Order: sequence, then structure tokens, then C-alpha cells
Amino acid sequence: MRTNRLTIGLIASFFLVFLLSSSFADGGKPKDRYFFSGDGSIQLTNAKTGQSARIHYRLPDGSYPRDEHQRLNHLFGVPVQSHDSISLRLISLLDYIEDHYHQPIEIISGYRSPEYNEHLRAQGRLAAKASLHMEGMAADIRMRKVLSAEWFKTIKALNCCGVGYYHDNSLHVDTGPARYWDETTSKVRTNISEHNKQIMARTDQDIYLPGEIVELKLARLTDYPIGFASHFAIVHDGQTLKEFSFDGKTEECLAVREPEGRTIKWTIPSDFRPDGRIQIRVYFCEKPFPEMPEQIESNSVVIQRGT
Repeated sequence: MRTNRLTIGLIASFFLVFLLSSSFADGGKPKDRYFFSGDGSIQLTNAKTGQSARIHYRLPDGSYPRDEHQRLNHLFGVPVQSHDSISLRLISLLDYIEDHYHQPIEIISGYRSPEYNEHLRAQGRLAAKASLHMEGMAADIRMRKVLSAEWFKTIKALNCCGVGYYHDNSLHVDTGPARYWDETTSKVRTNISEHNKQIMARTDQDIYLPGEIVELKLARLTDYPIGFASHFAIVHDGQTLKEFSFDGKTEECLAVREPEGRTIKWTIPSDFRPDGRIQIRVYFCEKPFPEMPEQIESNSVVIQRGT
């Protein structure tokens, strides 16, 4: 019996090592940078333009080709001259859905310019003032009506993002905070996002290695300028682990006066390897309105130890 237990223990240990090592590509980099993803290849069709393409946005070595990302931007309708880009976290989530249900995805509404989003609002459409479509972090997608109800339940259960279901053959999916709604509970026609009340921070990836650069984007901004502190905290379960400063920032209060200034960077120290999921807590030092929060926390990320 003892020999059997020892054998089982050795097999379990080997299997655990295999799982951990298989999550890395050659060279010690993770094969995937997002918590929810598919096989790295996705078939998308733009319902407005009729354009359709299979895009290999992630390669087997764990890299994300720039030219494939540009194809995604084009398919989603991001202007060439725009500073915005389609979030790969969103694409990774859509890939997860596609692979889970083995159904192609049709994009009803992808990227929206601020002008077009305001045009939709003026028409009384369900478009939020701080819509994540303007950030490249949202998409309205179409599928069979029966299947859309299943997808709604599936994405809700993931507790990872935003999903709206209007009891037709479409869904709204975004990479904002975990929440859900339908046509009767949507709050887009209220002032829920005015005065930066729903400002949030999103990292470019979910999984990093020590020494890599984190790009942090402030989103759902409705009013400028704002100011955020050059120092920030790394938190785990609400508790501060350590404080750092953003790259190249020496001023105590950093101003964001236009959308192009929403992205900030932090290089992870090579010796910083916290356990579990962490968040970046950003402090605001200049608030144009009292309703704006004093601080916000980013999505959860993991800093892996490598092989």
C-alpha cells in the first residue's frame, strides 16, 4: 500500500510539473497572456462591411503578431490614424466563446469613435456615454437566438467581464468589470458614468514575467483633465504588498489632459514575484468632480515565476 501511495504521489508530482511547464513557450515565456482564451485563431465577420477573416492573433510560441493585430483593428473599424486599438483581452475572450460553442462570430458593432457613439445616443440607442466600444474593449456580436441565451449564462458564470443580453440573437461583451444586464436593466440612458464616476484601469495583459513592461490604460473617462499620483500600490485581496512608481515619472501628480495620455507604463522589477493574483491601485490627486473616486484598482494580473 505504501508503495502504491508513493507511486501515485510521484505521478501526481510529475503531472503538476508537466502542467506548469506546458504553460510556457520555448524561452520561458507564457504561451498565453490571458485568463480566458481559445486556440489563438478566430473567425470573425463584420456585419456592416461584410468583411470576413480568420485571424491568427496568437502564435504557438506565445507571441502576438503586430500585423494580425492590425488586421483585427481594420476588421473592427478602428481608423488607421487612431490612437486606439482593439483589446487582445477582448479577442481572447471571443476566441474562448468561439471554441467553446464551435460557432463563428459576427460583429454587429465593434469600435466606435466618440462622435459616432454620441450620434447613437442622440438617436436614443443603447449606447453609454463612457462606452467601452470607444476604447476597443467591447463588441456587440450576433449568433442564433437560442444560443445567445446560453452564451449569456456562460459569460455571466465566468465572472470576468461585462455582458448584455437583449433577448434577440445578439450579445454585448466587454472587458470591463464583471456585471450583466438586459434591455430592462440597462442604465446607459442615466448619468451613471458622468463625471468620471466609472473610471477604471485595465492592463494590456493578464499574465506577465518579472522584468516585463505593464501597460496600464485608464478607461471610461468622460471629463478632462484629471491627475493621478506617480506612485501606486500593488495589492492582494485588498491589502497593500508594495508601492512603486510608474516608469519615468518624477512629478507627484501626473496630468491627463486628452485621450492620448491615458496609457502609463510600469516595468516589473526582476526580483518581484508575488504569489497569486494581484491588482494595481491607482490614486487620483486631481479630481474635476467630487463624484470621481479617490482611487481605483485594475483588473487582476499574475506575475509568473517562469521556468
